[in-house]
Amino acid sequence: MKKTNRVLTVLIFLFLYVPMLVLIVGSFNTGKNLSVFEGFTLQQYGELFKDEDLLRLLGNSLLISIISTLTATAFGTFAAVGIHSLKPKMRKVVMSLTNIPMTNPDIVTGISLSLLFVFLGTNMLGQKDSLNFWTLLIAHITFSLPYVILNVMPKLQQMNPALQDAAMDLGCTPLQSFFKVTIHEIMPGVISGAIMAFTMSLDDFVISYFVTGSGFITLPVEIYSYTKKPIHPKIYAMFTLLFLLIFALMVAMNLLQIRGERKKEEKRVKVESKAVRVIRRVCAGVCVVAILLGCGYLIFGTRQNKVTLNVMNWGQNIADGSDGTVDIVAAFEEAYPNIDVNYSTYDSNEALYSKLAGGGLTVDVIIPSDYMIARLIQENMLLELDFDNIPNYANVQENFKNTAYDPENRYSVPYTWGTVGIIYNTKYVDEADVTGWELLWNEKYQDKILMFDNSRDAFGVAQYKLGIDVNTTDKALLQQCADELAKQRPVVRQYVMDQIYAAMEGENAYVAAYYAGDCMMMMENNPNLQFYLPEDQGFNLFIDAMCVPTCAENKKEAELFIDFMCRPEISGANMDYICYGSPIEGARDHMDEALANNPVVYPSDEVLANGTSYAFLPEEITRYVENLFMQVRIQ
Repeated sequence: MKKTNRVLTVLIFLFLYVPMLVLIVGSFNTGKNLSVFEGFTLQQYGELFKDEDLLRLLGNSLLISIISTLTATAFGTFAAVGIHSLKPKMRKVVMSLTNIPMTNPDIVTGISLSLLFVFLGTNMLGQKDSLNFWTLLIAHITFSLPYVILNVMPKLQQMNPALQDAAMDLGCTPLQSFFKVTIHEIMPGVISGAIMAFTMSLDDFVISYFVTGSGFITLPVEIYSYTKKPIHPKIYAMFTLLFLLIFALMVAMNLLQIRGERKKEEKRVKVESKAVRVIRRVCAGVCVVAILLGCGYLIFGTRQNKVTLNVMNWGQNIADGSDGTVDIVAAFEEAYPNIDVNYSTYDSNEALYSKLAGGGLTVDVIIPSDYMIARLIQENMLLELDFDNIPNYANVQENFKNTAYDPENRYSVPYTWGTVGIIYNTKYVDEADVTGWELLWNEKYQDKILMFDNSRDAFGVAQYKLGIDVNTTDKALLQQCADELAKQRPVVRQYVMDQIYAAMEGENAYVAAYYAGDCMMMMENNPNLQFYLPEDQGFNLFIDAMCVPTCAENKKEAELFIDFMCRPEISGANMDYICYGSPIEGARDHMDEALANNPVVYPSDEVLANGTSYAFLPEEITRYVENLFMQVRIQ
């Protein structure tokens, strides 16, 4: 029995730590493939410390984690003492209430806090940007508090209550008794709670995602947008350092506990000299001041002489300097030294709309798709552009002007264009089955098919398959499409957006509908993947365009950014990375020749003639489609 227990223990520890060991080994690998160790190198760590943006995001996360941990630990410790002093029945009630935030789903907590902050900031305080550093900090303190209380309470229950009474009998006030006696007895619990609060804060994504504004972004929120491209090994290096930091904290905590237990067993009382106490307090004060100064520097100091331009785009839908491409944001900041770009992402038009409609967000440039632009125009959520600040608009090809979504060219400037088709794995999919949209319903590939996780694109696929107008407002026809999607539901492995990259490249799925440019990225990483357009049935032809929302604070700088993106050499370099078609005249001359001539990126005019664009649907129909899709998803 003992041998079996030992084997199980070893297996459990292997299960827990082997993934981290793989990550650590990958951080020292000269190659990018984790499955093949090509040689030892420290290059990834060098690149990590040269990446100012990544270090800034890491600094943001550490700053939020440290401040929220210190605050939550202080308030949580005092709260635990207060709860401990209650009568047993009342103590149980309060502890039950304290545990609710930990058992409550993070998404519920995140949305609730977001709604609260927007309501207070926008409606009561009149702030335009009601989601910012402070709302993020308050949220982290809020969800960290219960962990501190939970760790401190057992130590309070183990402590001999006569110690406090004895201290007060000797002349201490209750507060002096707490700092001279109680705090030393419960210190292991305080340290455990602080470490727990720190790790939970550093790791948090879900709650942070909902309460983060455009001005202060943490590392986990940014990492979410990295799913479109293979993760760069320098990210492994950063994760390795974070793991070692947490590991060191846990070892230190255990050593402190062991040391404390030995002291109790030996009944030794440590007498601190006055000098030691002064030194400790000075060090603590220096740490607090340093944190506050760092906070002020990050929030105010680094940008005091510059304009911060908040740009929001699809996940990694801009060249960032990796893979030998141009870093577009860095190039813009070099061209305009008085402007800093704060770049954030979303994964669907609907996600962008929710952020804008929810309020509490300041963003200067957004890049939605055609039908969403029409909706934003109708709902007065976009500002008219001053084209005197966008002279390079003259480079936009004529067939991308006077579009249905912006017929007077007042609110948008085309950024890119593309198509929606089917990507499949030639190793597992029979070419005889590659005919049209029916492939996404083929039972032969059950549990290996991925589908769009947004209502408009999912219904578009069903509409093309059934031969129904993709812009219909007939509820009977829309119900027919929902029924068709319901038939597909049993064969669908997962409804995805950016999650498609790992699934298709890793061959966990074989078939999916997605955007052509993103499929090109996947095909570059897995040569077994191919893409096709169901020409006979039709397909979506879309345009993404740059706009300035009404919540913008830097309209002129936003127009300068839009103008910069209309330069042929910049647009061409950008398309080399994101693998879409450029609407800018001359941009193809600055693209990689193989990409510029690839039929997936630039289909022929005959093929494009079979494509159609989504139009804005009335609000009632949009809600109807979203409700139908939700019913399909939860079946």
